[in-house]
Amino acid sequence: MTDDEIFEAIRQRVEMGRPTDLDDALPPRAPVSEEDVRRAEAAIGYRLPPLARRIYLELANGGVGRSSGIERLIDGDFTLGESTDEPPGTWDDPDEPPALPRGVVFFCDFGCAMWALLDCRHPLGQMWWLDQGERYKLHLTLREWFAAWLAGQPRTVWAREGLWLGPESWTREEAEERRQHRIVLNLGQLPLW
Repeated sequence: MTDDEIFEAIRQRVEMGRPTDLDDALPPRAPVSEEDVRRAEAAIGYRLPPLARRIYLELANGGVGRSSGIERLIDGDFTLGESTDEPPGTWDDPDEPPALPRGVVFFCDFGCAMWALLDCRHPLGQMWWLDQGERYKLHLTLREWFAAWLAGQPRTVWAREGLWLGPESWTREEAEERRQHRIVLNLGQLPLW
């Protein structure tokens, strides 16, 4: 599916009153302005992937998609990509993961410390999965993530270990151990549907 097809399918779901997976979902908020998008992109440090940009500009300020929907781009004074954590460079605990790299944002909350993350450094938006503090890059773009949702595939299909490109590691020992046990997918191999 193309970005246009994905966008149109999401728009139709919103018009049918099913913007998210929740039965009692509130209608999504009005789209944001180009100025709001630029402000968020400045905070993120990268441009939003085209599909995310279009959703925020033409459809809604969050509240569409899996679970309770994607996060708002602008929420009062808070902008997606702004961190409330310590400033960069303060990470000094080798047992704790460092902050997310600039350009990777919390995108969709699944509850119970599980999140879909969006990597805006990738032109199509690579998806990551965060579960109980462990984060994994997925062999999945934003377009494919939305396509799986539109096809009715549960989270267990796309957040499964077989699609992990490998967890990040914080120590040299973990990196070596995970390198030896990682699952490698060939380019173009996407066992979703």
